[in-house]
Amino acid sequence: MQAYLDAVRNNVCPVCLDAVMAGNQFVRCGLPAGRKCPVEIYLPQVVEVVESVDSWLMDDYVEALREKVCAFCENSTGDFCALRLQADCALDRYFMLVADAIKEVDTRTNAVNETAGIP
Repeated sequence: MQAYLDAVRNNVCPVCLDAVMAGNQFVRCGLPAGRKCPVEIYLPQVVEVVESVDSWLMDDYVEALREKVCAFCENSTGDFCALRLQADCALDRYFMLVADAIKEVDTRTNAVNETAGIP
């Protein structure tokens, strides 16, 4: 999971509206005290979602995200999520970037495994 978290922190966090930056460097998450980033909270489930969908359509990934992650999020009640409605959920806002970061890690891992002869 650490490789996925590192990829997210390198590729997603620096463009997040909640990021605290020093010049072009990401310093830390700027979410208010007591509020955790849903990308980090649900990262294992998000990885599972991304790896379980085989489609060219982002809508298919979003549908799986809603069913397997959003439905169980403490901030949502059924199909309603106030954070998502207000564009204040980083997972929803940056899901495409998060999915790309996960796929990048998987591609890199698969290439290393193929080179090493690991199926």
